[in-house]
Amino acid sequence: MNRAPMNVLRSHLWILVVVAAGCITLVGCSNSNERLRAWVAHVDAEKSGPLPPLPVVPPYHPFQFADSSLRSPFMPTGTIGHAIPNQNRPRQYLERFPLDSLSMVGTIRSHGIWYALIKDPNGLVHRVTKGNYLGQNDGKIISISTGGIQLRELMPNGTGGWASERAYLPLSLASGGQQP
Repeated sequence: MNRAPMNVLRSHLWILVVVAAGCITLVGCSNSNERLRAWVAHVDAEKSGPLPPLPVVPPYHPFQFADSSLRSPFMPTGTIGHAIPNQNRPRQYLERFPLDSLSMVGTIRSHGIWYALIKDPNGLVHRVTKGNYLGQNDGKIISISTGGIQLRELMPNGTGGWASERAYLPLSLASGGQQP
């Protein structure tokens, strides 16, 4: 089979494509844009009015924080002056678990004392009362209700001191607790 006529045909085809592209380009550059030129001339002929004046900005008056008897806004709330967690007290079993891994599954009242039933991550249920500790942040139980447990946790405040934070462990209906 002879490839020479095929190569000639390809070169002629390329020449035809280049000529067609040139013709299309020249048609696009023609002077048939009279409507566009008229519109541009009309817009240029219109006079623009003056701009409205800028709004008046009221002067800035900085706030003067002069009352030294108020709490500084730069100090965290709930800071305990010199209190630190007691490192010498014996640790309770439920202090080895993060608070969010524990769940309250019920309450018991015996001899006038409220107890909460706490399920640990291993599935064991423990009985705790006011004054016991939960979680890894020295969370001391300050009150027990049928809906949950209020705790006071001591958290490092980032400046070498400690901050008292309140935490709440609600009754967990998903782990078998009964709504009162």
